[in-house]
Amino acid sequence: MIYPPEIIEEVRSLNDIVEVVAFYVELRARGSNHLGLCPFHREKTPSFSVNADKQIFKCFGCGAGGNVFSFIMQIENFDFLEALKHLAERARYTLPQAKDTKGVKIKAKQKELIIEINKKAARYYYDNLQNETMEATRAAAYLYKRGISQKARKVFGIGTSLDAWDALYKHLIELGYTAADISLSGLSSENKTGGHYDRFRGRMIFPILDIAGKVVGFGGRVLDEQEKTAKYINSPETPLFEKSRQLYGLNIAKKTRMKEIVLVEGYMDVISLYQAGFPNTAGSMGTALTPEHARLLKRVNIESVILLYDSDEAGTKAALRAIPLLLDSGFKVRVAQVHDAKDPDEYILKFGEAKFAALLSGAKSHISFRLGLLAKKYPKYETDEKGPYSQEAAELLATLTSEIETDIYMKELASQTGISPHRLDAEINKAREGKGSKTVYIGNKIRLAERNKQGIQSAYNELLQLLFANNGANRALIKSGALSPDIIENEFYKALLEIAFEGAKSGYSLMPADIISRFDTLDEQKMAADVFNRTIIYESDATVEKALNDMMYRIRDDWYVRRMEDAKTDEDYDMGKINELLEARQNLKNQKITIEQP
Repeated sequence: MIYPPEIIEEVRSLNDIVEVVAFYVELRARGSNHLGLCPFHREKTPSFSVNADKQIFKCFGCGAGGNVFSFIMQIENFDFLEALKHLAERARYTLPQAKDTKGVKIKAKQKELIIEINKKAARYYYDNLQNETMEATRAAAYLYKRGISQKARKVFGIGTSLDAWDALYKHLIELGYTAADISLSGLSSENKTGGHYDRFRGRMIFPILDIAGKVVGFGGRVLDEQEKTAKYINSPETPLFEKSRQLYGLNIAKKTRMKEIVLVEGYMDVISLYQAGFPNTAGSMGTALTPEHARLLKRVNIESVILLYDSDEAGTKAALRAIPLLLDSGFKVRVAQVHDAKDPDEYILKFGEAKFAALLSGAKSHISFRLGLLAKKYPKYETDEKGPYSQEAAELLATLTSEIETDIYMKELASQTGISPHRLDAEINKAREGKGSKTVYIGNKIRLAERNKQGIQSAYNELLQLLFANNGANRALIKSGALSPDIIENEFYKALLEIAFEGAKSGYSLMPADIISRFDTLDEQKMAADVFNRTIIYESDATVEKALNDMMYRIRDDWYVRRMEDAKTDEDYDMGKINELLEARQNLKNQKITIEQP
């Protein structure tokens, strides 16, 4: 962490979480809690709660939770440092010069440098398109042919690179950047003789912006169609850019605040749809949709997705891969395909905006789309291939969780095949049972292990909540030596216990929100929020003492069991060691931590 805890605590204290969240989510007060619809998953009944006293939030639907930093990190797709700077600016707080740390500061500086270089490069490419060069003429002619207006060119910052080995490299050197800086950005590389060459040469350039509006990378389309090279190339992976984590045009789609988005494949598709009046469009830039893409869509409050990929075999396969990923992430999914045109961009040019709007409004549900593909697979499904078609269709309908939706498609399938709804219903239930029967035994084992794991996590959570709330219990635990951070294998709980002990020794109490700020990752912040999410009220000192001993017993008992299991798997099987552990485990019942009265 670049900044010391006291600076982070100060920035956090200047940003009331209710005020910050209310900018993104409509909240209604209910005591010290404020409720609203979760911005991180689709829901109709509010399960998203913001606690004004503890300065934390929790969604009881998707599990998201944390403090004001966690919220901004998720909603804006920021890392911790970016969230800290954003909230400091919001509070008009000037962050001091950061202290040196290993790795983190270097990475942050690299990102800032690349953002700066990318911004200058984007301006350079854009200016090139306005000049009277051969490359600019070719790019302008192509854009004119595709019907791309001057406004769209400006909105997307479209530019062009010169057909020269190192034109951009020389330009950036003149601006004061070093060869190492430019190489880090991915815009140039060094050849075997020590010279440097630009990655994008003789190409039309599409700057790629993240949802915060920063230029994180570039895409380039070849200008000379005869040239034997890749038609499109992108920036390589850098400390700032990963193609699997960015969607082209999402920064613009985000501004529409629309809940539905159209996902396409290429740059020109996004630009053409924007110009045709569909700004809620984003492109995956020629890569398969990833879980990171899905999370990115969640962060901009998307609920429904229309997949509009090319209608060829590759586009169909891409849609089939994307559907389960999007469904698992909680999106409603429909599919549209263009015909008599190679892509959406060409379709709009040939048939116009009104027909394209009709195409989108008629997008099929993901089930109808897949049933249509099955019908193509079994062209004689009404006669000779009725059996295999209906069986595969039933397996597809077995994946639906809505009985109403299942009934609708089952009746449609019955009408197509002439098979009675009763027989199809039986086939669907058989498919569902078959899917469950294959995993019953394994599933039970997993659930049992998970239950044990959750039991220990619950004990740690309750213990830590008690320690942060009750200094007497905290001091008693320290004095007893029953639980030392050294014997805790889970690094997260180890860190929390160290913070609790530190507070008890110094007499300094931390708010839950400030404790969460000690962790940089969203997963750890969520886990920390879970510790403080519920309040346990102990009626007396005796109940506090009993709770402390009960939780310690569960934690230490689990520790001895795991140590015995480890001893049994050692190559040098030591029965004496196992007996010692067994005896120590049995003695746990006789050990008691006593809280001294003040």
